[in-house]
Amino acid sequence: MLSFKVNTFSPSLSMKETKLILTNKLRDGWLLLIGIPLVAFVLTFLFYSDEWLTYGNSFGYCYFTKLTTTTIIWYINREILLYFRRRFPSIENITKRILLQLLTSFLVTTLISIATTELYSITNYWNRTITWQDTVYNLLLSYVFVLIISGVYEAVYYFAHWRLSVKEAEELKKANLQSQFESLKSQVSPHFLFNSLNTLSSLIEENPDMAVKFVNQLSKVYRYLLQSNDKELTTLKDEIDFLDSYIFLLKTRFGEGFTVKMEVSDELLSTLIPPLTLQILVENAVKHNIVSTNKPLRISISSRESGTLSVVNNLQKKTINVASTGMGLANIVAKYRLLNKPSIRIEEDQNEFSVTLPII
Repeated sequence: MLSFKVNTFSPSLSMKETKLILTNKLRDGWLLLIGIPLVAFVLTFLFYSDEWLTYGNSFGYCYFTKLTTTTIIWYINREILLYFRRRFPSIENITKRILLQLLTSFLVTTLISIATTELYSITNYWNRTITWQDTVYNLLLSYVFVLIISGVYEAVYYFAHWRLSVKEAEELKKANLQSQFESLKSQVSPHFLFNSLNTLSSLIEENPDMAVKFVNQLSKVYRYLLQSNDKELTTLKDEIDFLDSYIFLLKTRFGEGFTVKMEVSDELLSTLIPPLTLQILVENAVKHNIVSTNKPLRISISSRESGTLSVVNNLQKKTINVASTGMGLANIVAKYRLLNKPSIRIEEDQNEFSVTLPII
């Protein structure tokens, strides 16, 4: 017999821990204690009533026999269930998994039932001849219980996945809010605003036309920040347009000490990306590296044939410790994970720091 478990998981469990519970373990002790004796009891009435009514065997004797065979079949089919759950954990593979699981369970149940019947015949266990009709009847009853328990289990499994998807959606919203908060906090911080106003102040005296352009680009940056608050995804084109404005502010501030090379295929501009992803990576590069005319910070943003976006900067780390929450990269990683997309790839050597982003 197959067994099932109403999977319950605490809100404190991580997504990874919850999925491991769904695919690697059946916490069904209560079901084993209740289900196996109950199934054996019903099968004793349905199959062995002749033995204990007609041939003088006690009910307890027949029940113990059926309890033993039910326990064996149940535990073996438990392992079959766990195997196919690990093999096909995705809810999209449910049809394939159920078919393979049932075929394997029916085959195992058939072999065990036939072997048991042969043992009864050889040992004359019931003091009578076991007919082929007895074997078929026993098989049919076993198949019915396999189907019933499997159906209940799959319903519970599907419900558990539904609960998991709801939890993931809630975490995605939470990650979006956290990312928006962190991005806004870093951009609207007094430090950023102070630097921007200092740059603007010098431009007003030295280059009024450039000052006007600087104000326009600064307004575009803040407008995009506000508009992206309620978005999970944005087009790569919109993200790059925003990034151009952000880069303009930094380049105005750092001059020749800051360069960005953009090589993104036009075919990818309509694809999607979590908002502020590129800005966070550029901001991190500026925050953690020396930016000067003598040591220019060079950032390259390019698309790859594999459908990914690569952001690379040369490494010239600041000698002083830079206060960092580490939330920037963590938020990007969380967004891709909760969107069920391939993970970003982060690499660092002595010369370069690079992040590869999957395009959605």
